[in-house]
Amino acid sequence: MPIREFCCNGCGVVFEALVFSADDEAAEQCPACGSTDHSRLYSVFGVAGTDKKLLSSGSCGSCASHSCSTCGSGG
Repeated sequence: MPIREFCCNGCGVVFEALVFSADDEAAEQCPACGSTDHSRLYSVFGVAGTDKKLLSSGSCGSCASHSCSTCGSGG
């Protein structure tokens, strides 16, 4: 059961909907204005797996620290 992301062509609101078939997708209504005139957006997806960290030989590229929230090296 895919969750699709849409953009309403009438009011510009971006919304998600659980869609079972192409007919359901065409009938989906914008939660803001009720229009069925919408475009499907390409959504990013998540991947489950093991957490891997990149090893660095010093600081990351955005700061002089060896440990920061930006590079995620954790020190």
